[in-house]
Amino acid sequence: MNIDKLHQEIYDIVQDDTKTALVVKLVIKNKKEEEAKRKEKIINGIKAAQDKGVVFGRPKKKIPEQFDIIYEMYEKHRVSSRAAARMLGVAQSTFLKWCNEHACSEVHQ
Repeated sequence: MNIDKLHQEIYDIVQDDTKTALVVKLVIKNKKEEEAKRKEKIINGIKAAQDKGVVFGRPKKKIPEQFDIIYEMYEKHRVSSRAAARMLGVAQSTFLKWCNEHACSEVHQ
């Protein structure tokens, strides 16, 4: 919203600076209240969807069956993380994330 343009348009109709400033303040206040209501509706909608079990975001990649074998080779320094990721057909960052999750799960067992 261009406040200067709004101010000028209202002034052209009202021809009084004090009244124009008051009307502009009311318009701005109303716009902020509507935006707050809209955001609250969105948040409530998201919460309701999550309560129903809707999952947002990109689905996680499933860890391939060969991961354990390749992870073992990686741990023994027989292949690099880049080569291991290539073997699994994923990005290196995904492979390293899986390694971190695998290491954490081994600690908690």
